[in-house]
Amino acid sequence: MMDEEKRAVFIQSDLFEKVEGSFDLIVSNPPYIISQEIAGLMPEVREHEPHLALDGKDDGLHFYREIIKGAMPHLKRGGQLFFEIGYDQGEAVSELMRNAGFTEVEVI
Repeated sequence: MMDEEKRAVFIQSDLFEKVEGSFDLIVSNPPYIISQEIAGLMPEVREHEPHLALDGKDDGLHFYREIIKGAMPHLKRGGQLFFEIGYDQGEAVSELMRNAGFTEVEVI
């Protein structure tokens, strides 16, 4: 018997609004720049990336909070959540994850 064919399915959703099912892995590169720091970014970033893709709100952690809050119901037992984070956000994002019940949190 042949393995079931695996296909990627892409959806456009505001966070988990249209996401159904559970997954082994959730990966995200959310907006994480503090709103007030966007004006000081390098021009090649500031002028070419959509503002929506950069703005992490007042403390840069807004989308981490929202994704962490919404991820648990969409992760299978033993599932993993991966983020790209800002160079100085490791401790804060790790704490958010631990407080939400994630274990084996690691910053690389």
